[in-house]
Amino acid sequence: MKLIVSIFLLFLTTNSFCQSHSFYSKPDTLIIKSKIFDTERKITVSLPLDYEKIKEPKNLIVYVDGDNEEITGTILQATNNLYLYDDIPQSILVGIFHQDRNEELVEKKKLFKFLDSDVIPMIANKYNIKKKITIVGHSFGGYFSTYCFLKNNTVFNNCISISPAYWPNDSDIYDIVKKELEKESKLTGNLYLAIGDKRWDDISLREDFFKFTTILEKGDNNINFQYNDLVGFNHNSSPTVGFGLGLNFCFDQLEWNSVIIDQNNRIKSFPDFWQHYELKADALKHLEKYKEANETYKVALNKLKLDKEVSVSDKEKIENRLQKKMKK
Repeated sequence: MKLIVSIFLLFLTTNSFCQSHSFYSKPDTLIIKSKIFDTERKITVSLPLDYEKIKEPKNLIVYVDGDNEEITGTILQATNNLYLYDDIPQSILVGIFHQDRNEELVEKKKLFKFLDSDVIPMIANKYNIKKKITIVGHSFGGYFSTYCFLKNNTVFNNCISISPAYWPNDSDIYDIVKKELEKESKLTGNLYLAIGDKRWDDISLREDFFKFTTILEKGDNNINFQYNDLVGFNHNSSPTVGFGLGLNFCFDQLEWNSVIIDQNNRIKSFPDFWQHYELKADALKHLEKYKEANETYKVALNKLKLDKEVSVSDKEKIENRLQKKMKK
């Protein structure tokens, strides 16, 4: 796992230095006259530079600790590089500032209402955004982002929670998730969790973290859920890889749709090459379009039989591989 994560981290960090420019604007500070806090509050907004070129509604990614330069830099860099390679869709980044970070994130209900009643309506009025939103947080922010995902799942439909502290308020997050799982309306969307195993700050959170993942795994829900044990990373370094891995996971379906589009274009240019059909079928299978995937695997098998450049022994191996994929 450490090797995989390290490679992903290298991808995120080196590519930003290799590019001559960013694909996102620097965060602009906006002032909100908050009805919830009855005072002026700050948020930051960062837009993709090609915002005007794509007319469809944008994804909105909201992250807490917007006044933390390291957190802001990490989420901006991860979004920039993943967008560059079409791993995530065009998105708007919104950072939330805090006047009393720990109190607001742990108390959570007032900050939740601030997002729901002040921030999101303002952003929706100003920009063209989708109704389903991604919420991102670390530590107490991970606790808060998980709470948002559970309490308003139709709006906060994607959640990335890195090294979350699930112990506040007598570990009420367990009661909250159990209650939400018992409802007839099932939780949906994507939930990504990750935690390090180095130094006390993360080590002390691990028991609560895995207790929460166990509840989710046993619960009746429609969540697309994944967690990573970031072996070798500590509390403060875990967001460096966790944010990118989380974004990649939450928008994984987009990537597989991109693979299908890419392979369709290649099939137009090389209609007899069997492997383009196999890769397209793999993507369809990942998207649970099983019938269409099996039909595409059959086309790949037929094209393979006509390929004179593949030896008889290799054809037999490839045919076995395709047959196994069809059975699964």
